[in-house]
Amino acid sequence: MVKFVKLLAVIAWLILIFTASQMQLPTPDPSHQPALFDYVFDKDMHALLFGVLAFLICALLIEWKMPQWRVFYFAAFFCFAYGITDEYHQGFVLGREVSYWDLLFDAIGGTFGAATYFLFSTKIHKSS
Repeated sequence: MVKFVKLLAVIAWLILIFTASQMQLPTPDPSHQPALFDYVFDKDMHALLFGVLAFLICALLIEWKMPQWRVFYFAAFFCFAYGITDEYHQGFVLGREVSYWDLLFDAIGGTFGAATYFLFSTKIHKSS
């Protein structure tokens, strides 16, 4: 039952990312330069969304008794691969564009999310 709930959490998070990517944004005025805050917030959101995804994937895969290093690399790679499909998808959404910077922050977030899972799980097991 725990595996099923964790699988549902991963699927729900994938749907959340897809839905957020599908939201149409107003077409920007070419003469308007986005504020630094908007740029940083956008990259932070990419890292956060994909970091949580990696964390959830690690929590799911560890249930199958896979080696930790394999879970870590799979979660990070999956986030990168899903980031590629996410950016490709955004190329077809009005007001969105493909951004390699977004993909980079997807990968960074996925890597940090997987690392965070193992840092927390190691500390919890040591204190038990």
